[in-house]
Amino acid sequence: MRPRPYVRCPGCDLVGPAERLDYELGDTGDVDWAQQVTWQCAECGYLDAITADQVLAVDAVHTCVDCATQTPCPASAARVECERCGLIGLGPATADPEIAGQLRAIEALHDMELRVQQALRASRDPSGGPRPA
Repeated sequence: MRPRPYVRCPGCDLVGPAERLDYELGDTGDVDWAQQVTWQCAECGYLDAITADQVLAVDAVHTCVDCATQTPCPASAARVECERCGLIGLGPATADPEIAGQLRAIEALHDMELRVQQALRASRDPSGGPRPA
């Protein structure tokens, strides 16, 4: 399995699995930090390059509600991706109601942003369906 580093998002301050994670593997099978590593937050869409010093320690575990696999993760993770089945579930940090509420709010805002972007793309598509007068 490819490494899945967890970082705290500079955009929304949440910790979770990346929506997008682009990197090269080094000789040891781990992330080659000498090359650029591109990371995108699954919660808010923030996209940036990350460095090794931004990676959080894996100091807790998450038990998948679907397959019961225990996946190592940071205790500060709001979301965790199961290593076995890929299901993304609530992380240990959501035991704090404030973090759980922040996660719901950020995800709702990001969902709205994605719908607006999709609508804008559709309005510019000349082959799209009916258009307003």
